Amino acid sequence: MRLWVLLFIVSFVTACSHTRPAGQSVSTPSQSQRQNLSAEVFIQAGHEGRSKGKLGARSVYGREINWTPIVADAATHYLRRAGISVIRANANWKPKTRTQLALFIHFDGIAGDPCRTGASIGYDDASDRPAAQAWKRLYSQYFHYRWRKDNFTKNLSQYYMFKRTHTRDAELVLELGAIGCPQQALWLRPRLQKIGQLVAYFAANRLGYYNRVPKPQM
Repeated sequence: MRLWVLLFIVSFVTACSHTRPAGQSVSTPSQSQRQNLSAEVFIQAGHEGRSKGKLGARSVYGREINWTPIVADAATHYLRRAGISVIRANANWKPKTRTQLALFIHFDGIAGDPCRTGASIGYDDASDRPAAQAWKRLYSQYFHYRWRKDNFTKNLSQYYMFKRTHTRDAELVLELGAIGCPQQALWLRPRLQKIGQLVAYFAANRLGYYNRVPKPQM
């Protein structure tokens, strides 16, 4: 009898030790659930998280792979502080997402004369054009340097992340300026966080959340 009681106690204690805390789900999300994430805004820092392959533009003034996270993090900070949900991703993001607005942060860079390039916008559908033009009007108030035409490269119009995001408003690649052009780079470098705030201001207004994110002074 004593042996039976002892075995019962050991079994009971073992079972309790494997019980999950209250409120913790025992289920794991399915692949389809993981690949249909949703938020109001999706923000990706271009090239972030890569150690090889396409690492972005670079110059004596800085590296794109270092600059894009600063802008993306600042934009995410201001949006979340305003109560707006954000998926913040790096360049290795795989799941498909559903958002109202998707923004992919980049800087341009070319060999030769780097000042031949500048800011630009990329998108894959005419329905994105109103948002693209709204961003250009806003950013032009601050960025007084060269603009390239929309989708001036194939990579802008066929950006790989467009296939992973489904949006109600727009999917935009924001090329924020030429990292190798002295005038542009020296203007950009000390203002990266402010530019992130401007991206957040733009996104909040596109979503109809006026006055939630203050417009930066640069």
